[in-house]
Amino acid sequence: MEAGEVQAVAASAETLRYGKGELVVQRQDQDGGLYLVLEGTLLANQYARSGREVGYRRIQAGSYFGEISAIDGLPRSVNIVALDDVRIVHLPQREILRLFAESPRFMRALLEDLAGMARALTDRLFELTAVSVACRVDIELLRMAALAGVKDGRATIHPCPTHAELAVLVSSQREPVTREINRLASLNIVSQTGRTLTILDMPALTAEIDRIGGDAQFGD
Repeated sequence: MEAGEVQAVAASAETLRYGKGELVVQRQDQDGGLYLVLEGTLLANQYARSGREVGYRRIQAGSYFGEISAIDGLPRSVNIVALDDVRIVHLPQREILRLFAESPRFMRALLEDLAGMARALTDRLFELTAVSVACRVDIELLRMAALAGVKDGRATIHPCPTHAELAVLVSSQREPVTREINRLASLNIVSQTGRTLTILDMPALTAEIDRIGGDAQFGD
C-alpha cells in the first residue's frame, strides 16, 4: 500500500490483547473486521455437537484472519482462540471495504493469500482422507518447520504445539501423536525439550513422509 493508505488504515486501527485460552472471535459473530497478529499464536477451530474439537490452522505473528467475513459480510465461520498471550490489531469492515475499492495492491495481495489458503485446504482435505495419522503428524511438522525457517537441514519450532494441540490440527487423539513424536525421536529426526521441538534432519523427515504414504504436494 501507499504511505497515505497506511496512515489512513492506522488511524482506524485498534490494538487488542488477549491471554492464553481466550476467545478472540466466536463462530457466527457478525463483526466483519480484519485482524492483524502482532504477537503470539492463535488457532482457528470449530466444535462438533459431540464436543470434538476440529482445528483448521495456527495463525502466527505477522499473519492475519477475518478476511472471509470482511469480503462477503457473512457471520464468522470459525472460532479464533489465543494459544498464548497475543497482541492483535483490529481493522473495522468499513476500512477494509474502502481498501477493496481504492487499493489495487491491497486487493491483489489479499487474492493471492486466498489462493494460497485454498490450495492449503485442498492439501489438508487430501491428508485427512488418504494418509495415516502418523503421516499427518509428519506433514504438520514439516509445515511448521517451513514457517520457522530451515537452516542447514534443521529447524526449531518454538513454541511448539502441545501433543493435544497437534492432535486437533491433524484430526486425531493425543496418544497417536505422542507415539509418532517418540518414534521420530528414536530415529534422531526430532528432539523435544519443553515447548521447543527441533527437527534435526529435515531430509529424513521428508523421507519418512514419502515412506509411510504422504502424497500431498506442498505449494503446487
